[in-house]
Amino acid sequence: MIVVADSSPLRYLIVLGQSELLPGMFGETWIPSAVVSELSTTATPSLVRTFLRNPPPWLRVRDPGSAALAAITSDLDPGERAALALARELNADLVLLDDAAGRREALALRMRITGTVGVLRLAAERGLIDVPGVVSQLRESGFYLSESLIRAAFDQWL
Repeated sequence: MIVVADSSPLRYLIVLGQSELLPGMFGETWIPSAVVSELSTTATPSLVRTFLRNPPPWLRVRDPGSAALAAITSDLDPGERAALALARELNADLVLLDDAAGRREALALRMRITGTVGVLRLAAERGLIDVPGVVSQLRESGFYLSESLIRAAFDQWL
């Protein structure tokens, strides 16, 4: 399975200590260097910056070609735009995105998407996470999570 990630899902999975869900469920995860750049700023938690300085072998960095990048709207931030271009170039099976504008663009391009909550939901279905603990951590991490979304995604485990 070919999976491409934008910044937000990777950031939050690392912060939650759940990044190993990605290789466990999907194998390799691809990111463009624009995502690495976004996650390497001082505003990013040090845990994430440290993770990216010595990434695991399952996290692959590759930039899309200029033609693929030009085919994606410039209205998105650089990481989202590059992630979608890379997903298109690799014919990805799944794109990990949280941002609404990026998700709309991915759907317009007929890409299959999920986000941080979707990854955690799949992990819950497979019995890979302690749902109450992870949801609590997610709330504390600064990730915007409405009560209706929590109920819709995780109610059967809470």
